[in-house]
Amino acid sequence: MTGAQLLAANLRMVRTQTQAQALLDLGGSQLATAQEFLDFSNNGTPVYGYVVIPVWCFPSADGLSVPLPADTLAQQVQITVSLNPASQFWINTTGGVTNTQPPPSSFDTGFFTVEQLCMNDRGMAIANHVNLDTHELLMPTIFHQQELQVAIPAGSNTSAGFSTSLTGFRSGQVKAIQVWCTRNRSVAASTGTLAQQQSDLANQLVWVAPSAITVLYAGTIYAQYNAGTSTIFNLLDGTKPPYVSTNQLNMATTPPTVANVLSQYVVLPFGNPTGNDYEAEVLTHGKEIRNGLVNIQIQMPDALPYTLHVQYIYNATLVFSKSSCEYRF
Repeated sequence: MTGAQLLAANLRMVRTQTQAQALLDLGGSQLATAQEFLDFSNNGTPVYGYVVIPVWCFPSADGLSVPLPADTLAQQVQITVSLNPASQFWINTTGGVTNTQPPPSSFDTGFFTVEQLCMNDRGMAIANHVNLDTHELLMPTIFHQQELQVAIPAGSNTSAGFSTSLTGFRSGQVKAIQVWCTRNRSVAASTGTLAQQQSDLANQLVWVAPSAITVLYAGTIYAQYNAGTSTIFNLLDGTKPPYVSTNQLNMATTPPTVANVLSQYVVLPFGNPTGNDYEAEVLTHGKEIRNGLVNIQIQMPDALPYTLHVQYIYNATLVFSKSSCEYRF
């Protein structure tokens, strides 16, 4: 999962707007002025960014979260986290006072923390009560497939919009599709000014929802939201609206100017919604697309080029047996 996917999944799965906003804010403080960089460097004021990785549990739950029964496994659980280079999140503007205090080139520290439930004694271990050589332990979960990115050309704000086919579905029940769009004003050095390119890079967390979107599979419309109605329907299907508040930076000024905007996403259901942000206590079946194609039609709010980000959400089960574990769809 990419960093954007992790954020999209967390924002979708938490229950309240306050939780979603806090998750985004805790992802890292903004340093945009010369004074903020000076305070950071001279006073040693730490700036932390916390990233929640929901592998087998929801990022929030109303009841007791089901822990991963590691006592049933013969090997350790390994989670690999790859960090982006500093150039992906620190941007140094050209000229002006902000250039007198360049951003750092690396992290000072990093750590990985997990919540763990400890057994009072080995008699509590599941492996001591069930013979997993002949039986299976099933743990329901949600699986997010690696995101798909599709270029949306400029001028897709007309009634004709932009159409594409989504592929790469695995065999399993697709519970929903989550989409978000990022502006792409200057995709190459030959297009747009350096300040525009820096603005694009600085505003990767400013997501734009399509003004209209339709999803079809085998000729059947499974979602159709016109005139921005995806926001109200996603709210009715859950407990919070599908957006958070963030800052948009204009790197053409020194120091960069900041405007408060909404970062939005859209959830396109393929099953009966029981609350898109509820803990998975009630199973609602999705659509088995297998090797089929899902057609998506999008109309953007303006004529700028965009990148469409798509992640498929599956019903899945973790199956523990014979000292190993695997996903079953």
